[in-house]
Amino acid sequence: MSNMMKALVKAKAEPGIWMEEVPVPEIGPNDVLIKIKKTAICGTDVHIYNWDQW
Repeated sequence: MSNMMKALVKAKAEPGIWMEEVPVPEIGPNDVLIKIKKTAICGTDVHIYNWDQW
């Protein structure tokens, strides 16, 4: 497995999100690491993306 992965990151206090290459997190003996193929967003996610009041 590669030691890097793509992640969507909220790196700045401004509208938008950024895709970055980040290190794969280390997992412990009681952890699992899963690959997400699809996800959904909620209303709060939209406000965080737009960086507006909610």
